[in-house]
Amino acid sequence: MTIYHSYIPQSPLATFVDAFWLYEGSAPAHAKERILPHGSMQLIINLREDMIGVYDRQRDNHLQRFGGCLISGAYSEFSVIDTASLVSVMGASFKPGGAFPFLKLPAGELHNMDVSLETLWGLRPMIYAINCWSPRRRGPDSVFLSRPFWRG
Repeated sequence: MTIYHSYIPQSPLATFVDAFWLYEGSAPAHAKERILPHGSMQLIINLREDMIGVYDRQRDNHLQRFGGCLISGAYSEFSVIDTASLVSVMGASFKPGGAFPFLKLPAGELHNMDVSLETLWGLRPMIYAINCWSPRRRGPDSVFLSRPFWRG
């Protein structure tokens, strides 16, 4: 069974975040999937394991492994993901310029790039997010408004 939920945040996060989303399903038969460019920054958190795999577009079988939390910059080219590492994920789609209060760097520095959140923040946010957020306990708004997510 595949589950997809999306959630439009309340103020003040509505200024920065288009939507929070949650996806749970089984691993597809194919190992790779092309993601078309979407032009928005994404926070992606793997809820099942502490790894997200993204394939290099230039070297077909080169898998780059990131920690379980990833910031995906705005893409103007397709990207290729490892489908096995994304069977239980949650994330946030940022509005244009909306990631700045959380990341404190210009969006252009992440254009066509994926970066581990641990690299940007120097901590293990996946464990924090999993412990703080559950669809049955607290909404994603409360996680983003608490430390360490808010960088302001």
